[in-house]
Amino acid sequence: PTTPQVQDDDQLKQIASDAAAVFSSTAPAGDALEALAKTKYTDHILSGLEKVAASAADNITNFIAHGTASTKKLGQGERAGVVNSYKKAFYKLPGTKEEWSDLILIANGRWPKEISAPALKQAEVEFRKVYRRDADLARPNDNAAVTVIAYGLRPGDRNLDSEKAAINIFRGIYRHNPVSALAWDIVRAIAYSGAKR
Repeated sequence: PTTPQVQDDDQLKQIASDAAAVFSSTAPAGDALEALAKTKYTDHILSGLEKVAASAADNITNFIAHGTASTKKLGQGERAGVVNSYKKAFYKLPGTKEEWSDLILIANGRWPKEISAPALKQAEVEFRKVYRRDADLARPNDNAAVTVIAYGLRPGDRNLDSEKAAINIFRGIYRHNPVSALAWDIVRAIAYSGAKR
């Protein structure tokens, strides 16, 4: 059996390989899956942004449509959600190999290397609304909740019962259904971080 450290190293190598492949892709979006992803997700993600290069839009569409070795477990909608969470956190779309690496880290439930102070500040505000106290970032569960809210980290294994309960908690606090990237990131934090009131 492999040790956790070896598995961790293998995952990071795969993420780096995935990021390089997505970033260096030169194929324009063109097959049926890509056409659906573009119409259903990419066009919405790009709305409101100025001057997005066609190659960058194609990379996003290809990622949503096909995923990568480490993101195949996510469906198209969830991969689009990861792109939306990245956009929300960093106020941009991934345009470099390092930025794609951060996006794929987020998709795999891992902390990104780039830090977004505004996203973390907003996450601490939302943490207070949900947990009725300030986050203690020295506590792993509080740190995880703030990080999930800030960047939208996806869980390794989904628990639909936890997510349903988290959606109900979200509705009770915010008085509406989760719709935005921020709202869904809050739901994930409630469902998976382990932070408590």
